[in-house]
Amino acid sequence: MKVKILIELYSIKNSRIRRLIRSKIAKIEGGVMWSNSLRHLINKYHKIQIGYGSYGAMFSDVNSFKPGTIIGNYCSFANKISHFNANHPYDSFTMHPIVYSPLYGDVNNERLQRTKLIIGNDVWIGQNVVILPNVSHIGNGAVIGAGSIVTKNVEAYNIVAGNPARVIKKRFNSTVIKDLENIKWWEMDKEILMKKRKDLQQIVED
Repeated sequence: MKVKILIELYSIKNSRIRRLIRSKIAKIEGGVMWSNSLRHLINKYHKIQIGYGSYGAMFSDVNSFKPGTIIGNYCSFANKISHFNANHPYDSFTMHPIVYSPLYGDVNNERLQRTKLIIGNDVWIGQNVVILPNVSHIGNGAVIGAGSIVTKNVEAYNIVAGNPARVIKKRFNSTVIKDLENIKWWEMDKEILMKKRKDLQQIVED
């Protein structure tokens, strides 16, 4: 009942109050990794879907990702991530929002094409990463190094870094990747996952 009231109070558009409510709900439900109510709240008010076990920037700063973003299970995100889902129209006579945004100009509907971002499971994104509008997908198990500028999609299990972000290497060989993708450990119940963690680790060490 207490959490339900907090979710309703979140409709108050005050960033400080909202931050306190998110913190309170997380504390009640065992932290951001496991709180279903916090995920419901962020989806309801910010239109961002966050998978089970994921933690980081999407909770500490809900503006890190744009509405419509989908984040998989067990992702690890550092702070100060910036996600952009649209560019200024540089092929127009002016790039000013007066011609494309109803918030600033004399237009009824927004005239920008926005990209929806889907992030897979077990993705690690470092601090100060910038994700640009061309990016629509970051695959399972990908790693994005701190300070990277991501300009294109990141394939599963790739480690990328730099400006622009480039592939450094694959985390595992193709056989291990295939095994992990077939097992889909990120869909396991948490208790089962903990029991099987040694077996799963053996897959990547063999």
